[in-house]
Amino acid sequence: RMLAADKLLLQSSLKQNAIQLKEKELNLHNTNFGSLGTQAAVLAGFAVTALIEFSPPPNIHETRYLEIAYYVCCMLSLVTNLYCVAGSTVLSVFATDLALRGPDGSVERAVEGMHEERRGVFISFAIGLASLLMGMIFGAWIMMSTEAAAISSVIVGVGGWCVYSFAKRTYRRFSFEEHGDIDDFVYAIVSRLPRLPRMNGTPGSRRPSSGSSLPEEKKEV
Repeated sequence: RMLAADKLLLQSSLKQNAIQLKEKELNLHNTNFGSLGTQAAVLAGFAVTALIEFSPPPNIHETRYLEIAYYVCCMLSLVTNLYCVAGSTVLSVFATDLALRGPDGSVERAVEGMHEERRGVFISFAIGLASLLMGMIFGAWIMMSTEAAAISSVIVGVGGWCVYSFAKRTYRRFSFEEHGDIDDFVYAIVSRLPRLPRMNGTPGSRRPSSGSSLPEEKKEV
């Protein structure tokens, strides 16, 4: 019985440690989504400002296609950044609610769901940033002279390439391969624990049958 109690205590402690690790991962995802949503809201504000404060010159008919491209890039940046803000907020709210108020195993389900949905949120943020930079280039060609627009386009292009290369280099530096989940690790440890013997009786000990007779004592003469 002592061995069985020790085994149950070990299993419960392993599961408790696994839940604590999942909670840390949940807090990490919440922090990442919060930061990403804040930056996406700032970019969405820039896109709205670019749409409202844009005052084209009188000869806008000569650059009609540039104007169309400018508005398309601004609207695309606005929509994708708003998607990033909404996705980050919804994921943080509903995943945290599931982890804290859901049934058994809800923490793992919430963490896995946030991990799977983060790719779409990151891609929407990247599209919004790239669209805003492209809108800046088209706006420069509409509002500026040819020389100034060319120089501005080169500056924006170099800046966008530096951002892309830095993000790619950082992703490669900190990327890693996942070798299974923490639940699989806990199951592997628990499955390797020795099996406890049955408590029905000690091996080798037998109870005397009802039909067997005990040896009679010798009578004194």
